[in-house]
Amino acid sequence: MNVVTTLSPAGLKLTGEIDAANAYLVGWALREHAPASGSMHVDLGELSFCDVSGIREIVSYAETLDGDHRLVLHGVPLQIEKVMNVMGWAELPGLEFCACELET
Repeated sequence: MNVVTTLSPAGLKLTGEIDAANAYLVGWALREHAPASGSMHVDLGELSFCDVSGIREIVSYAETLDGDHRLVLHGVPLQIEKVMNVMGWAELPGLEFCACELET
């Protein structure tokens, strides 16, 4: 897995594969780059694979957010969106899906 910071809006782009061996890095990157205010934007459009441990790291971060902060996911692969919908995670108050792209 690779993590790249994005410029517009500020956030992260995750690429490559996320599995049980490196999923903890997703949570670390989200916490490390979290903005002091506003939303955290994450582009998942170039992930080639993400198992449930990676999805769970994303969800765990979103569960910690209050009303002033949100995790905005861009380019969510269909398999991740399906898992989040089936598990009810897509309805978390701190999580939002966006079709727009981020600039690196």
